[in-house]
Amino acid sequence: MNNAKKILIIRLSSIGDILLTTPFIRQTRMAFPDGTIDFVIKQRFIDLVRFNPHINHIYSVAEEEGLKGLNEIRKQINSRRYDYIFDLHNNIRSRIITRGLKVPVFRMHKDKLKRALLVYAKINLYKKPVPIPLRYLQVGKAAGIKDDGNGLEIFWKNYIEENLFDYVDRHFFSKPFIAIAPGAGFKTKRWPIDYFAELIKKLETVKSLPVVLLGSKDEASYFKPLEALPRVTNLAGKLTLLEAAILISKAKFLVANDTGLMHMATAVKTPVLAIFGSTVEEFGFFPFRSEHQVVQKEGLWCRPCSHIGRNHCPLGHFKCMKDLTPELVFNRLKKWM
Repeated sequence: MNNAKKILIIRLSSIGDILLTTPFIRQTRMAFPDGTIDFVIKQRFIDLVRFNPHINHIYSVAEEEGLKGLNEIRKQINSRRYDYIFDLHNNIRSRIITRGLKVPVFRMHKDKLKRALLVYAKINLYKKPVPIPLRYLQVGKAAGIKDDGNGLEIFWKNYIEENLFDYVDRHFFSKPFIAIAPGAGFKTKRWPIDYFAELIKKLETVKSLPVVLLGSKDEASYFKPLEALPRVTNLAGKLTLLEAAILISKAKFLVANDTGLMHMATAVKTPVLAIFGSTVEEFGFFPFRSEHQVVQKEGLWCRPCSHIGRNHCPLGHFKCMKDLTPELVFNRLKKWM
């Protein structure tokens, strides 16, 4: 298998999941130093791998093109005659892309039964939590792709960093600073916004550092209650993915929910305090091989209530987040102040 010359890796989304593939990408290059390694990704996430030196070519899928776009990518892939395909997404879209190809396809195993039993029956069959990057590496085990013991990574060009900090220094704040990502795709993964406000006030009493809020354009209005606090700048929706990564790389630390920006902090080796509510370590998404702390409600019988999060607490009490007080999080952050 090590004679393979052309290799394709598929992971379409999202921020965290794509960053979690970077050890696999790196180790695929180690296993096939002279091979061609290509990657399939959704267009809006392409910056996460755009400058990755281990990748030769990127296929980007525009969401608005739907099935037509997926079939067009499949035609391009078929013409390239890959030796092996690693499907690290393993969903309907990735299967459409690989449908009918006369190429060995190795797919990510998602442990759906174990996951469902833990969520719905509270039966834990996970002997030991295995981080997602290591599960990805298992997909490539037969190809000689091995774990090198290192973490996530993301790459950018110097001119992007220079342009960003020229803009930031002139318009917002000076370094050093604290980064906070108060958002998340689902409400049960969001620590209450008023808790973030209390935390920022407490941080101000120890060391008066600027605070920058990071997130998507859709989250900008959700962060509004924090904007009135002293030395807080809301950059949600104002940065590209690479600019967000660069900014996080310069932060003293990041405070985040279980989101892609949490994984971005581990990729740039910035200390991160991650707040976990409805999701748990067994699903494999804890910060990976970088300085971090995790705050979660231990021993709460109803956790996890979902493997991806919900838009409301099914029991109405939201104890998995509300019991994690600002004082608790603040005390954990003191060692980084």
